[in-house]
Amino acid sequence: MRKVVAIMIVIIITIILVCFYNYNQKQKSIIVNNDAIVIEKECVGMKVTMFGGTNMLENGAAQCMGYYIRTKNGRNIIIDGGYASDYELVKSYIDKYGNGKVDNWILTHGHRDHVGAFNEVIIKENTIEIENLYYSFLEDEWYKENDERGYDSEHLTLQNLSSPKIKNHVECTEGKKINIDNIELEIIRIPNPEITDGDNGNEASMVFKLTATDVNKSMIFLGDAMGKASVELLREHKEQLKSEAVQMAHHGNWGVTEEVYKVINPQVAFFNAPKGLYDNDEGNGYNTGKFSSVQVRGWLEKIGVEKIFVAYEGEQTIHFNNEGIIKIKEN
Repeated sequence: MRKVVAIMIVIIITIILVCFYNYNQKQKSIIVNNDAIVIEKECVGMKVTMFGGTNMLENGAAQCMGYYIRTKNGRNIIIDGGYASDYELVKSYIDKYGNGKVDNWILTHGHRDHVGAFNEVIIKENTIEIENLYYSFLEDEWYKENDERGYDSEHLTLQNLSSPKIKNHVECTEGKKINIDNIELEIIRIPNPEITDGDNGNEASMVFKLTATDVNKSMIFLGDAMGKASVELLREHKEQLKSEAVQMAHHGNWGVTEEVYKVINPQVAFFNAPKGLYDNDEGNGYNTGKFSSVQVRGWLEKIGVEKIFVAYEGEQTIHFNNEGIIKIKEN
């Protein structure tokens, strides 16, 4: 009888210890203040940091776009970067997480609110090296003829492609897939030189998807694609669009069509926008301006998007892992 009791005690203690261990493991992913979690030790998936930068009121509150992404084994990917004034912010991430080196830099298009910081990295005296640069640009003459307001930035960017700081150039083509550690980069759409009767510089955005293959979660980047690019995406690339997360086209304002977002069917959306743009408020109150952002947010609500991250709130790191897509706190 005593032997049976002893065995039962051992079993109960074992069960308690197992439950305690599992509880502690789960605590690593518990949401703090319904917003951010304490970072877990497990290295899986990808960590996506959306830059606040110039989107923030204290930095001028102008729309810009930049991301710093880390892979499972610490490789880094920068997407665009923002204005020239965002250079110091971008450099701080390069120094902190990349030890002064960029493994991969992806450019969506040549407008200054996207590539200004990239051009500053190239122009300024620094020791930053870019191992791989991914892009798809049209000829300089095309930009000169078809995108007057964006030409200075586009021209400078094309000139800077010859910089010795860039070790490897990857001119992207549609359908190209590239493995970066545990992340697959898939090029979905490149600029179409025949689109010359719209917002031409924005329509010349490259569209691509990053998928963390070990956790099977993806994020699609639309750059500043708009209506004419939407037609191409739905006609030629519809099967490639589905993603768990989306970078809102053209900062969530007059970007791609509602139908594109329906096909993407995201759970999470990233708005690279200042507060005034996000709220369609040019000084006269909520949703009184000329922007479409509030209408677009309505589209996302109908789709069932669970969470929106907005750049004016500052730098935010989102971990795509086995538990989901979760905002995390880091030291």
